[in-house]
Amino acid sequence: MKIPHQLLELPLRQRRQLLHVSTLTLFCNNTDLKDLFCDERLGCFEYAKEMTVEAQDATLTNDATLTKMKSFLEDALRSSCEGIMVKSLDIDAGYFPSKRTDGWLKVKKDYVEGLNDSLDLVPIGAWHGNGRKAGWFSPFLMACYNPETEEFQSVCRVMSGFSDAFYIEMKEFFSGDRILAKKPPYYRTVEAPEMWFSPEVVWEIRGADFTISPVHQAAVGLVHQSRGISIRFPRFIHSIPDRNPEECSTAADIAEMFNSQTRKMDVTAER
Repeated sequence: MKIPHQLLELPLRQRRQLLHVSTLTLFCNNTDLKDLFCDERLGCFEYAKEMTVEAQDATLTNDATLTKMKSFLEDALRSSCEGIMVKSLDIDAGYFPSKRTDGWLKVKKDYVEGLNDSLDLVPIGAWHGNGRKAGWFSPFLMACYNPETEEFQSVCRVMSGFSDAFYIEMKEFFSGDRILAKKPPYYRTVEAPEMWFSPEVVWEIRGADFTISPVHQAAVGLVHQSRGISIRFPRFIHSIPDRNPEECSTAADIAEMFNSQTRKMDVTAER
């Protein structure tokens, strides 16, 4: 069988079959793809897990399929994966680099109702964007507030969830006196953004779960003696115009959410 050089536009099912046939032809035997590599070693070399749902079973009324997919997602999250990829096998199933289509979707923990943590945070700094985001600010450095120390403590960088119109709006908003000459003494973070902002607005940020961070200083001393708490896979949801910066999520709020999350962490190992 002759293998075409350009396979990107072919459906995923056909690309997988051709990859298998190509391997068989190259090695002239019945070697499986996995036989070409070493055995799996937990934490070092592992094959991506996958499951296939055929069209006749891919309906919202098929309880068995829904249970199987939910279990697959939960297994991925328990393994500390960001989520899963859902790909169409046959319809609109080509591979188009740098293009988003309905045939290739991400399902993350924070996309699933009941599996998210939401914070109200303040942008205190940013970097200059690259590539398509050149000329805008991206990512933004987000912070919570500690009323005990009167500090804004960094939680995460966020660069997901913004529209182009919002990027333009924020480039106009964070200008003039809102850009600070240097880091204020009441900003606590190890991050070094290219510019510092005065605390002006509050944004709702949603992420997957919390982790101990040597860089971010949110709730430092409340969970870990020298490290703060950060949120994994943060995403901008919307602005909160009726909230003052000092009314955002507090360090105590974040420490409580960290301690109550399902995925427990051994904090003593993070010295």
